Amino acid sequence: MDNHHPAAEANDPTTIPVPVNDHRAELNTAQADWPKETLENRDGSPLLALAGCMRGYVDTDAYLQNRLLLPRVPMIEELEVFLIKKLGPNWWFGTELEKFVPKR
Repeated sequence: MDNHHPAAEANDPTTIPVPVNDHRAELNTAQADWPKETLENRDGSPLLALAGCMRGYVDTDAYLQNRLLLPRVPMIEELEVFLIKKLGPNWWFGTELEKFVPKR
């Protein structure tokens, strides 16, 4: 594990533990695309620090979406197919899940 500075160390001391390979291949690579001024923030500008926090949050959120959420979407879709086979095309009618039906 590595400690990653989502906002870049020059902008904020906050770190999060991430696997070494992900740190190098994904999160550091994302930061390399930032403007050099924001990444390095040599003069300690509060505006560049804020920009770094925002960029870091977005990069970290995208990383987590790709690692935690998107790989599990096919399971939800397969569950839908299973429920239709077992209970019919409107399997949610008469259940607590009916309140989540999209408004049309």
